[in-house]
Amino acid sequence: MELSMNEKNFDCKFGYGFLKEINKRYSVERGGMQLKLGVGAIVSNLLLSDVDTLFEVLLIANMTEKPRMTVKFLEDYVEQKGTKDLFEEVIDELKKSEYTGMMTSKMLEEAQA
Repeated sequence: MELSMNEKNFDCKFGYGFLKEINKRYSVERGGMQLKLGVGAIVSNLLLSDVDTLFEVLLIANMTEKPRMTVKFLEDYVEQKGTKDLFEEVIDELKKSEYTGMMTSKMLEEAQA
């Protein structure tokens, strides 16, 4: 996935590094076990149109890429282009990824039921 605006281009990858970071940020310990809730948490928040989660997801997806995206770029991007299409694009990318696709599809099915 690529975000482009004002001749600035940023790549976002939803691979294993992304999954690992999301699970690290969204995990809880229960009964001595580490529950990794990353994909479920972010998909739920994205479906609720949470812009903070949208920014976090995009920044994490860009962590391994160059150049690095900034919050300021995302703020300007959203002010110029809005969030509706961006939410849809991120969810589509999560569905396509080998690392997040199955869980994302299950979450979307449950949300529509």
